[in-house]
Amino acid sequence: MTASPPAMLRFGSLHGRCHSARQEYTDALALVFGVGLHPLTHDADCARQFELSIERSAVPERGAVTTGRHVSHLTLGGTSRQPTIATDVLRAELELERQPVQIRIFVLADPVPFDALCVHFVAVIHKILSHLDRVILHAAAVELDGEVSIFMGDKGAGKSTTCLALARSGATVLGEDQLILRRVDDRYLVSGGDERSRVTAETERHFFAEPLAVPARDFAGTMKKEVRMGDFFRSAPFRDFTAHRLVFPMVTGRFDLRRLKARPALLRVMGYNAHFQRFAGAKDQGGFLDFLAGFIETVTCWELSLSHDLTDLDQLADRLRSG
Repeated sequence: MTASPPAMLRFGSLHGRCHSARQEYTDALALVFGVGLHPLTHDADCARQFELSIERSAVPERGAVTTGRHVSHLTLGGTSRQPTIATDVLRAELELERQPVQIRIFVLADPVPFDALCVHFVAVIHKILSHLDRVILHAAAVELDGEVSIFMGDKGAGKSTTCLALARSGATVLGEDQLILRRVDDRYLVSGGDERSRVTAETERHFFAEPLAVPARDFAGTMKKEVRMGDFFRSAPFRDFTAHRLVFPMVTGRFDLRRLKARPALLRVMGYNAHFQRFAGAKDQGGFLDFLAGFIETVTCWELSLSHDLTDLDQLADRLRSG
């Protein structure tokens, strides 16, 4: 397996240079996080925030992995300045005081089935981002008249459709599937994780004047077309914004928008995002909870009920503008 050429890797506003001993390592990253490897331009390379290398261990542990179904253990170690993260398959070493931050990931087992590699990258990358005061949210966000609304919910809750409706009303889409939440002192910033939008046939018919010139594909059991959001609406991924609202959409049959208290909102955020995390113990899990609780204190929280009539979404932009 050949090495992959150096490229720019983005997690929202966080970007850096990635180089890997094997192409399958970067393929695993791209698959599980939906992140793109972008051309390494001179300006981006000079402003990079991290340097990530993915290497094979000098002494691989042959036969250590036979399944990709789970991570049997996760260990956090090292120091506050040089933390380490280890699973059965991967070991990460960070130098946080270096600029750019230095990150080395070693693949400990050989060979590693690709599905196992993906599962272990999920666990390790989440912890690396945690050390950088960032959390991945499976959510969408738009900016409308200077205020940012985040939409979070289950599959089929209407996140993507709601973003498209607001984009048609003049909003700028930050991200449609994955966001990066960043903590800076007592402030929280959010950035979009990618430029893609995935639309169902019903959404395509409602929001686009003619059929999109791409084939539909199966995404987790639903046929959708994937396009670049910026080709059709204003889009601003990879930039930090201050969030103002956290909205939980759900299709109930009628349109309504109502306030939600902080505690049930926090429980929902945990429910929608914690299962993507792997915790090394109660302290680790508590830190994740504290991060999200601090974020909830900075936004207003809302429940959004949606009808099956997409024209009802035209009301939403007016409601958001009116506060």
